[in-house]
Amino acid sequence: MDDCDCVFGRADLAGLGDDEVLEHLDRCGTCPEVQSDPGRVLLERLRRSARDLRRTANRARQAERELAELRVEVDRSEQRIANLERVQKVSTREVLQKNALLAMISSITIAANEAESEADVYRICMHKVCSASGWSLARLTPASGGSSRWHVADRLASEFTGLLVDGEPTSLGLDALRGGKPVWAPDLRARLDAPWIERAAALGLRGGAALPVVVGGQVIAVVEFFGTAGEGTATALMLAMATIGAEIGRVLARLRADEAAAHARDVAEVASRTKSAFLASMSHELRTPLNAILGYADLVHEILDEQGPSDVRGDIVRIRQAGEHLLGLINNILDLSKVEAGRMPVICERFDLGALIRDTADLLRPLLDRRNNVACLDLAGDLLDVETDPTLVRQILFNLISNAAKFTDAGTITIAATRQTDPSGAPWFQLAVADTGIGMTEEQCAQLFEPYRQADPRLARRAGGTGLGLTLCRGLCTLLGGTIAVYSAPGRGTCFTVRLPLG
Repeated sequence: MDDCDCVFGRADLAGLGDDEVLEHLDRCGTCPEVQSDPGRVLLERLRRSARDLRRTANRARQAERELAELRVEVDRSEQRIANLERVQKVSTREVLQKNALLAMISSITIAANEAESEADVYRICMHKVCSASGWSLARLTPASGGSSRWHVADRLASEFTGLLVDGEPTSLGLDALRGGKPVWAPDLRARLDAPWIERAAALGLRGGAALPVVVGGQVIAVVEFFGTAGEGTATALMLAMATIGAEIGRVLARLRADEAAAHARDVAEVASRTKSAFLASMSHELRTPLNAILGYADLVHEILDEQGPSDVRGDIVRIRQAGEHLLGLINNILDLSKVEAGRMPVICERFDLGALIRDTADLLRPLLDRRNNVACLDLAGDLLDVETDPTLVRQILFNLISNAAKFTDAGTITIAATRQTDPSGAPWFQLAVADTGIGMTEEQCAQLFEPYRQADPRLARRAGGTGLGLTLCRGLCTLLGGTIAVYSAPGRGTCFTVRLPLG
């Protein structure tokens, strides 16, 4: 062993690595140096270090493999993220486009509903669509023919208008007219065969769309839009166009219905004014001969009284009663016509309201006695100084008391009058005519003041009348600046309340 190249004898032992030391120890494992206690300790330490190094190397190789797998997963994740970003960009762009189209539809709908004519609706539609979608030109052509309406959005479109024939839709517009649905052409040259197509393309106008305007299931016009290619996606744009067309159709249908209703209302009002003016002008012609008949009936009755008993005296009395009834009906009709025609004069003067009420009640006492009714007056003491039209007030009272007497048997008719002050301090007086008659339901009260309407036609035939008395009362109250109201219940009677200004 003298020639043993023992590792412990090497001068460079400190600089040797663990692997080199182990290699030398393996070659001279029987060396006394190695077998000594320090050597065995060193050898064991070196072996543990070698095992640790091998484990570390294994872990490093495992980490490298895992790292490689992670790199693959990262690449895949980055690819997925990139794909999602592309999808998000596309979705965001589509959402923005749809939101823009929805905003366009909403603004067009709101503006169109505020329009006062069809021309305004078309103008709003063409302007809004061009502004929102970037079309350069819009043209509306009626389906029945006639001149077109134009909306030119930019200088490019102004040059293009000279290429189109006024009043004649392109084949794109004709397709929309025939089919009743929007038509889209991203490239006009591929869709139309017209001599101006190349010139239009040279100007930069390539795409187009046609929107039919449908009212009541009938296409009445077509709106054509032209501009640079690629305004929106075909699907989204066509859905928006279809919605806009439907909204415009509804707005136009409403406008036409409103115009028809307004025309019918104007015609009816003219006819009503004409009728009222005619009846008002006939007042003298109708009343004069009837008053003559009543006058001659009175004269004959006086002659018969002078000659003694006569069999025809009763007939003369019935002629007089029938004439007075007919005069009352004619007066109501003519007075209502005067009120409706605005020809009823109002002559205000100061008078004693209590005295007027008592006189009217006395005048109607025969009518009250006919059905065994009793009149009860409840008059305030401060009714001397009233300023309004006494003739019209008397007419209101006459109609209300007569109406109460017709529908009350063996009952009480109360006529009350009081002075009042409203919250603003203005003086009023109130008249109330209450009866203990048959009363009315709420439905009957609701239609009571309508012309020629009677609460119960069967009772009205028995009582007589035209159904105009209460309508006339409401008209006269309105003419005097007041109101009339009714409170009633079946079997419990009715109360009419009139409020009029004192002056």
